[in-house]
Amino acid sequence: MEGEGTMKEAVEEVVRESSVLIDKEGLSNLYESVLKIAGFGLGGILYTAGKKAGNKGAVLLKDRLGVKGRDLIEAMVLAFEVGNWGKMKVEGVNEELYRVTVTENVLVSSLEKRRKKPVCHPLAGYIAGFFELALEDKVQVKEQQCMGKGDSACVFEVKVG
Repeated sequence: MEGEGTMKEAVEEVVRESSVLIDKEGLSNLYESVLKIAGFGLGGILYTAGKKAGNKGAVLLKDRLGVKGRDLIEAMVLAFEVGNWGKMKVEGVNEELYRVTVTENVLVSSLEKRRKKPVCHPLAGYIAGFFELALEDKVQVKEQQCMGKGDSACVFEVKVG
């Protein structure tokens, strides 16, 4: 891909062709209802579902854009923002550790009740699925800070290997 503008335009086209429109507040309310009904035992299931979705999203962008590695991660950031899921920033701390910061996270931005623990299991899984395909290595993703707890952003630690 040449230039950031070209990458952004290509990602926008993929998102438009492969996504559905869901009201942000409706999605947040749906997620809050799931958390109320299911309680804490659902985290692993939501993580696994998110991981599968992240992998599928990575495959879609890789195939459509012909990018891989860090360029594929950049495409993930653009797709996340173009799809209005929130604002995402990825920082490489070193070769085995990344930090992903998400603000305006649609899943938890309008939760009525603050949680005691991080609750963005689907997003942690999504990041894991995406990073594993992009980096061609296993990763572990753990949410360190969560807007659902009242933190200013959701911060995920991505350990490679």
